[in-house]
Amino acid sequence: MANVGAGMLTRTISSKKVNLKEAMLLAIKNNPSIKDRFKDANIIGNIDGWGLPLGSKKRKLSGNRIILCGDAASMIDPFSGEGISNAMYCGMRAAEVSRDAINSSNYTDDFLSGYDQFVYNRLWNELKLSHTLQKLCNYPSLFNFVVNKASKNETFRQTISCMFDDIDLREKLRKPSFYFKMLFG
Repeated sequence: MANVGAGMLTRTISSKKVNLKEAMLLAIKNNPSIKDRFKDANIIGNIDGWGLPLGSKKRKLSGNRIILCGDAASMIDPFSGEGISNAMYCGMRAAEVSRDAINSSNYTDDFLSGYDQFVYNRLWNELKLSHTLQKLCNYPSLFNFVVNKASKNETFRQTISCMFDDIDLREKLRKPSFYFKMLFG
């Protein structure tokens, strides 16, 4: 069994009048890269869809007697749509800050704002990078160029797959010279 999904920004779905369920089924049926994987598959249950709160901008995550985690905190990766690991990290930090709030009997916005700092110090660079990759999809020819280059260049492919975990690599990704070397070197 597999859980298969597709995603698009709500504004893109609206502006281009895309039926995402239909588009996903057509891709599964016709896309040469994936159709063979599903040739003997049967749909079980309904195809459901919902909007995902993406981590594409910083939001306030805490307030007087409130700490938001996971989807409530808009911690879903804007490029991959993955959110479980970010939700788990938020939950862990929320538990620590809550423990400290209980021990000090301080549930104020000011005290709980330390949670925001913990979360954004750990996750913001990754979310920002994913948001940049998501925006790259607005330029299909450039996106396809990068993907095709990655498919032919092992170093570039490894770089893309490691960029979320490697802090030093993220710093390189901010420099135009890095892209020049990767794409034309």
